[in-house]
Amino acid sequence: MKVRRRGGLVRLRLDSIESRLLSRLFADLLELLSAEAPDDPVQRRLFPAGYSDDDAADLEFRSLTELTLRTERCERARQCVADLAAASGELELTDEAGQRWIQVLNDVRLALGTQLDITEHDDPDIDPDDPGAAQRAIYYWLTGAQDSIVRALMR
Repeated sequence: MKVRRRGGLVRLRLDSIESRLLSRLFADLLELLSAEAPDDPVQRRLFPAGYSDDDAADLEFRSLTELTLRTERCERARQCVADLAAASGELELTDEAGQRWIQVLNDVRLALGTQLDITEHDDPDIDPDDPGAAQRAIYYWLTGAQDSIVRALMR
């Protein structure tokens, strides 16, 4: 993915593999967000407890916030899917759309990072013999893509 800012827009140039990968990851995210599984570690990462020491307060907090958060996340992911479907290799994003992409990429990274048990202290060097090497490579590629969009928005 190549990211640059030109004419007030953030332009993402994706090859066909990157576009298909992002489409699949966004579809997986939508599937994950549509399933309410409070015991799932990924769900807990995406929707953390508001009150870790008070189950009743946390349940009330979730009843007031989780549906809205879940709906907003789904809508952002759907918009990114639509952006990809409408693009032919290059996306032109307004600042608002760029922010949406950053948020959706972050959601995908949180989900994938949780599944792979990646922490901020992990070494980004990937052992090719690791069974999760491909998924780790995707995680770090997403990190770079997100960073590139952030930097482009700041210009």
